[in-house]
Amino acid sequence: MTKIRAALAIALCLPCTGAAQTVRVEVFALQPPTQINLSAVDGELSWRVCATCPESSGSRLALESAGNNIRLSTGGLASQLTVNGHYRLNGDSIPRIIGSNTIDVRPRDNHLLIVFSMPLEDYVAAALTAEGGDLRGDEARKAMAVAVRTYALRFNARHATEGFDFCDTTHCQAVRWSPPDLSTQAAVAATKGEILLFAGSPAATYYHQNCGGRAAAAREVWPDAGQPYLLSHADPYCVMGPPLQWESKLLLTDLDVALRASGLNPPRGWSVIEIVRRSESGRAQVLRLAGGPSGPALVSASSFRYAVGRALGWNKIRSDLYDVRSVPNGFLFSGRGSGHGVGLCQAGAAQMALQGKDYREILGFYYPGTQLSKTTNSDWQRRLSERFELDSTAPDQDEFVLPIAARILKQDEDVAGWSVPQRVKLQVFATLDAYRDATGQPGWVAASTRGNTIRLQPLVQLRSRSILETTMRHELFHVLIESKAAAGTPLWFREGLVLYFTGEIKGSAAEPMTAGNMEAILQQPRSHEDMERAYAAAYATVAGLIERNSRSTVIDWLGRGLPAGANSGL
Repeated sequence: MTKIRAALAIALCLPCTGAAQTVRVEVFALQPPTQINLSAVDGELSWRVCATCPESSGSRLALESAGNNIRLSTGGLASQLTVNGHYRLNGDSIPRIIGSNTIDVRPRDNHLLIVFSMPLEDYVAAALTAEGGDLRGDEARKAMAVAVRTYALRFNARHATEGFDFCDTTHCQAVRWSPPDLSTQAAVAATKGEILLFAGSPAATYYHQNCGGRAAAAREVWPDAGQPYLLSHADPYCVMGPPLQWESKLLLTDLDVALRASGLNPPRGWSVIEIVRRSESGRAQVLRLAGGPSGPALVSASSFRYAVGRALGWNKIRSDLYDVRSVPNGFLFSGRGSGHGVGLCQAGAAQMALQGKDYREILGFYYPGTQLSKTTNSDWQRRLSERFELDSTAPDQDEFVLPIAARILKQDEDVAGWSVPQRVKLQVFATLDAYRDATGQPGWVAASTRGNTIRLQPLVQLRSRSILETTMRHELFHVLIESKAAAGTPLWFREGLVLYFTGEIKGSAAEPMTAGNMEAILQQPRSHEDMERAYAAAYATVAGLIERNSRSTVIDWLGRGLPAGANSGL
């Protein structure tokens, strides 16, 4: 069987994007409690100890870790618990939270694992409150809201094996459970559903407090991260604000303890720190610890900074953009900036906002080459041309396809010998998940056609795979075939004609397959391979019909119906 061209299917699976509109967040990740108290703010609380168990209710409920179970104040033990209602939550050594998110509780390591399930937009507001609460400028806050939302969709499987999506610390995105202020609410509402896409998938929208005037490339911090929109570049906006220069004197003894606590094991008796390699943005990348009898050791500068931050405080070494020199009993670090320096610089974004730049311009500066789009397809916009209607949530990005489609349609009509009588509709989905949810097609099917409407995966993804034009040619032939087909014309016959016209399959060698088998597979393919087999069989069957009955006769069957036994013997 000849291999079907990539225009027919995309054999890849992109990260989940638009489908997840609810996120699960571990609460109190740094200090998991052993017990919590819940009281109803209004009405009553309700809870279940399993999905099919009867529901209980009351105005108060206390939960306590009991080994591999949870002890309920109402009596009894449970291995899990789900609580709903408008509640006040508090406990030993944890802040009070008032909320109405669904709470799932499980025992873990003699503590309680507490997970909030919440709408995506509520999570964006809570993370923006924590990560950008001091950010100045409405447009800067909007840019941060988009970055936070995109980050959530890009990295939503980070804790999937633990039964939730995110923790509430900077390992994911910090979350603050107090009600968001009006400016935060406005930023989230103004950008509702908007994310940044690159090649059809959510971008890795890292951000930080202050880049010190020079952004870092992602690969400087994470060697396997080579995103083309996260490169090192000068940031003239960051340096316009108050300079974030810092100095920190650290005792040698404190550093030694901090490094060993993180498992870095500096050489015995060391007393010297040298920066032996810097990154392209000028940040310390590799440190040499020396001076002791056991010889020097090389240490990653980022690992060094994280070890110091965990043990001595994150304000000690605020970034890797520093110089270091020896002082009595320790070292003096002199640097600028704060954070890893990758992606959006909050200080620079604030200055851009003060200069009148809007959030789209801010995002374009810090994530060049990405496209602003929607997580859902509820905000379709339309572009019209002579032969086409384009429906898209990002029409400025996608309208390049209109002249391409017009050229291909004219070529297809010349080959077929008839024309499409009305405008063809092109419906472009913002994400792979949005396409799959709307069409029911698997991710490896690049496009699907109903009548005169072609539904397409993100165009930037099809173009990056060099299959945009072949996909469009295939689907436009479908539109031509559908414009002539009588009701009830078998799918295998229509698909076979499309393959015959496009020439995507050469030769007729194919696995023998009955009409019923071809129809069943094409209606609901179980795999890419099954679909290829059915395509090859459909092409071979139609090519045989044309060889024995003539092209004009077989095309005429489209409108009159396929004669009984037309495909017998094939």
